[in-house]
Amino acid sequence: MKTFNQKLLFSMLLSAAKDIRESVPLLNDLDGKTGDGDHGTTMLRVSQCIDKALANSSDPDWQKTIDDMGWSIMSQDGGSAGMLIGNLFCGLATGLNEPELTPQQTATAFRKGLDKLAYFSGAKAGDKTMLDALIPAVEVMEQLALDSEDIAAMFLSAAKASKSGAEKTKQMKPVRGRAKNMGEKAIGFVDPGATSISILFNSFSNQINVMNKEECYG
Repeated sequence: MKTFNQKLLFSMLLSAAKDIRESVPLLNDLDGKTGDGDHGTTMLRVSQCIDKALANSSDPDWQKTIDDMGWSIMSQDGGSAGMLIGNLFCGLATGLNEPELTPQQTATAFRKGLDKLAYFSGAKAGDKTMLDALIPAVEVMEQLALDSEDIAAMFLSAAKASKSGAEKTKQMKPVRGRAKNMGEKAIGFVDPGATSISILFNSFSNQINVMNKEECYG
């Protein structure tokens, strides 16, 4: 698969929404270790916004659809994760400026999402936030986009990088959000926001494989 388009992205996001819903108890439990215990509930609202925006969408302007979806997510009540994920999608939307994207353009679009989220959050790598999973995912996408035309391989590596990044937060001391009040007591627990990013990218990679198989055998 050498191009990235609306059909693929929407399918990826709907798959991710499903996986998020199934992970709500896990995410709430993780957040209960260092925060309010409602991260999963916030991500549930995110998944509902994704479903509402995309399930019946026929608008050919995927840039507008994803931007609207991002704003819808940001308008929901709940924790800061909704604002962060909303900014991620609004940033991503700015890179969806053509009907078909090359791997490099795809990586650039996700970089725009990362940059917007990072700017809004004020966090950086090592702060024990979702950026610790998102940064390595986008960086490996950018690297592979230079060396390969395989969208599936790019997202598989991004999924692995985000999972590794999320796992590394276990050894980090938080400096953002409610978790920072725990200080060193939060060391030993995985950040729920980073886990959510890992779930997103794992879903993206899995759904691309499904779409690949459908193209080959459907």
